[in-house]
Amino acid sequence: MTRPRTVTPADVWFDPVSEEARYLPEGPRATGDSLVWVNIQTGPNAGCGQLYQAELDDPQAVIVHELPGRPGFALPTDQPGKWLLGIDHVVGIYDTAIGLWQPLAMLPDTNPRVIINDGEIHPDGTAVIFGTKDTQFAEPIASLYLFTPADNRLTVLTTGQTCSNGKVFADNGRTLYDIDTPRKGVTRYQFDLAKRTLTEAGVALDLRGREGFPDGMCSAGDGIVVIAIYKPDFADEGVAVAYDLQTGRAMEGWVTPGSPRVTCPCLVQRPDGVKLLLTTATEGMPAEMRALCPNAGALFLAETTFTAVPPVVLLRLTSSA
Repeated sequence: MTRPRTVTPADVWFDPVSEEARYLPEGPRATGDSLVWVNIQTGPNAGCGQLYQAELDDPQAVIVHELPGRPGFALPTDQPGKWLLGIDHVVGIYDTAIGLWQPLAMLPDTNPRVIINDGEIHPDGTAVIFGTKDTQFAEPIASLYLFTPADNRLTVLTTGQTCSNGKVFADNGRTLYDIDTPRKGVTRYQFDLAKRTLTEAGVALDLRGREGFPDGMCSAGDGIVVIAIYKPDFADEGVAVAYDLQTGRAMEGWVTPGSPRVTCPCLVQRPDGVKLLLTTATEGMPAEMRALCPNAGALFLAETTFTAVPPVVLLRLTSSA
């Protein structure tokens, strides 16, 4: 496994006051100068999570929305203030202006161990692919789904996953790169939106040789992706790495001091360049490990060598959503 040419330390950008807010932050999404992320759940036995909103220049002025379940993703739409969320077994719209949750579609799988996890918007803005996860991280009982808001249609694309995480589209949406975390790699799929089919097309990136598990992933453009690495065992710092999906080469790396469980990356455009925002978590940490990881559950911001952020895609909603 190649090592990145440069490794940059990240700084704490948002340091949550409560342990509940640190438990499982994921899925950061930047729109303009604002950032949204989810906290999947507020503790090991919690049945609910949160949606966070903050300005990139003022992270402490955060707005917290208490949600009716455990959110796996929050995706921006073309209607201001409205976000597509996957909560437990339901996909719907959350209106941040009035705090209203509007369910749209329910998973056919009602297994209480399986809940919605990570998702991504198709480049044309008409569809979302998202995955589910086994909350016990033990069996391949999860799936990948396609959701189209124009008709509220939900289609099972593939089964046999355990913890479906980061997703990136390429080739104008004809290729999907997907992380099923226990496999420790990135799988390539051919996707046909019109036919609503997904066909596995081999392993794009094999990460079995490195410490930790790949979790969230975002595109940096030009076939480069940034992958968050979740380290379940104690480590002084966490890691995120940029990889070239064509060559498998590690291009650039970042570390999160005092926080080994990095969950998701997000590139943000700032006046002085492109920065990398990383969420981290305390999920499952024994008390003695938590004491040795002072920044666990914080959000971090780091310098990058990237020159541009890929365009933000907004999900197109029907007028009734």
